[in-house]
Amino acid sequence: MPRFLKSVLLVGAILSIQANTADADALATEGTRGSITPYVWGTSVTGDASVGPLSTEVDLSFSDMLEDLEFALMVEGEYWNGRWGLLGNLMHSNQQSNGGGVLATTTDIKMTMLGAAVAYRYGPFPNSANRTLFDAYAGLRYTKMDVTLTTGGGASASREIDFTDPVIGGRFFIELDPESRMLIGGDIGGFGVGSDLSWQLYGFYARDVKLGRTPATVSLGYRALGQDYTTGGTVPLTIDTTYHGPVVALSFHF
Repeated sequence: MPRFLKSVLLVGAILSIQANTADADALATEGTRGSITPYVWGTSVTGDASVGPLSTEVDLSFSDMLEDLEFALMVEGEYWNGRWGLLGNLMHSNQQSNGGGVLATTTDIKMTMLGAAVAYRYGPFPNSANRTLFDAYAGLRYTKMDVTLTTGGGASASREIDFTDPVIGGRFFIELDPESRMLIGGDIGGFGVGSDLSWQLYGFYARDVKLGRTPATVSLGYRALGQDYTTGGTVPLTIDTTYHGPVVALSFHF
């Protein structure tokens, strides 16, 4: 089993032991509640990258990344008090695209992404017999990258950078029945403060389950995240990439 899957499963096992056994309503607007969500993101990457005098097109499928992935940790957390909430997300990965031939370029990216936001919940709005809610959120997304490009001829250039983007966004919850719902959302950020532009779109189908006495939610969906960042200096760097792919998540409620 790949090491990054072992890491995610280990986190999930630990959190399931610590999870509270009280029932949880994912669409609640009163009381205190929270969740921890380890997830697997089947990421493909497309775009362009340049470091110093070297540049390359980035086109990594999930199978490519899975083969060369050294480590990944992905987890989200939420805490709510009434209609106000705190949202957090951590993603860390070490990945490499191995180029072949003299002219091919190998791309090595080590990335840590940490997001935090304050949210406010609106609704429920009329939607037949089901509930629809909307969460508006605003916060920061910190990204740290170490990018190395190496040609088949042995030339190499690397640059480590970090930046923080202000982010605003929102998400809709559409109840399908008391135990399942659709989640559709997105955000936009950067605005030249950190990156030139960053954005995110996602959609999920979620269904509540019980793991023993522990309330949990299984989510299946798709996520895309784009970042466009340029910096100068002795070794200028430009990275304009989109990460996208299916997501499988397991939320533990407390």
